[in-house]
Amino acid sequence: MGTANQSQTPGRTTLLEAVNVLLENIGESPVETLENEQVAEARIAERTLLEFHKEGQSRGWAWNSEAAYPFTKDLTTNTITVPASVVRWSPDPYQWAGRFQLRGQKVYDREKRSSVLASDIAEVKADVVFLLPWDDCPEPFNRWITVRSARVFSDRVLSSDALFKFTSVDEQAALNELLRMEAENEHYNLLTDGHGLRPFPTYSPGYGLLRGPGGGYLVG
Repeated sequence: MGTANQSQTPGRTTLLEAVNVLLENIGESPVETLENEQVAEARIAERTLLEFHKEGQSRGWAWNSEAAYPFTKDLTTNTITVPASVVRWSPDPYQWAGRFQLRGQKVYDREKRSSVLASDIAEVKADVVFLLPWDDCPEPFNRWITVRSARVFSDRVLSSDALFKFTSVDEQAALNELLRMEAENEHYNLLTDGHGLRPFPTYSPGYGLLRGPGGGYLVG
């Protein structure tokens, strides 16, 4: 610590560092590794972080979403298998009118009532949200998840509001920074609601503001 850190460029927060933030938030000593960790609190801290990391990503952000992502049919089985990392899957309603849905990891044809697709269906494009590993997510998102998890973790382990070191104000500040980055990436506006998000780029005042970053969050 001390002057040694002043001469080093800070790196991204690792999952280990985030776990240690949670541990220090309840007065526990940091751990050196997450491999075969014997400290019960460290294991709970890691599970809490990953729980909220998944939940936060499931809402969909610019950096983990894809529009009109193609899913190609396997010609051997005549099925489309969607990767397990996809947590939201929505085909174009103007093209398919709700015909295709996701059941488990298979694309289901509601018209044919089967996961075995007709010969004329070669692929289905859908708007998707992917779950990404910790290191693939932006630092502001991981920071928000760390602060949020620290609050919940201390409540679960200690069950005392008086022992919170991170407050709801800290959590909101971290979320605001994440939303600011999201808005910069997506360029939300009143006309088109951002790149690639409207099927017809016609004038639609108010829709962009209703959509908003992060699926409609309001910045407090």
